[in-house]
Amino acid sequence: MTRWRMAAALALGAALGAALGCATQSTDPAAERDAALGRTPNASVTAFAGAWRSVTPSLEFVRLSVVSLSREQGAIAARLTLSGVALDGSARIDGDSLVAGMTYGGTQTGRVLVARARDAQTLVVQLRSPDAAPLALTFVRED
Repeated sequence: MTRWRMAAALALGAALGAALGCATQSTDPAAERDAALGRTPNASVTAFAGAWRSVTPSLEFVRLSVVSLSREQGAIAARLTLSGVALDGSARIDGDSLVAGMTYGGTQTGRVLVARARDAQTLVVQLRSPDAAPLALTFVRED
């Protein structure tokens, strides 16, 4: 009987250890870093959709609007308005970012807009250009 109890205790211990081992998930360092920085690894369109206004000093009159297009699953459009000049772009979600290739008047400009949601009310945006330093902007939700 002692051997049976010992075998049962070992089996129970092994099962408990396996259950605890499965409950503890290991994460990769990049996911832990993203979580510590408040980034979501796979953002959704809803994190970016809406009307946004710049709160960057000296660029307060810049607007950004992001909409989901109904014509195609996952299709997103972005419009950045700077002093009345509108740059339009087709966008996609890339990890935790919204990435849009921008055009002006239907002509490719080579500019790329990259937006990351800092939280539900704030976007950190870079407008990258092939011939200038990136323009860094902070937006807050307007709607």
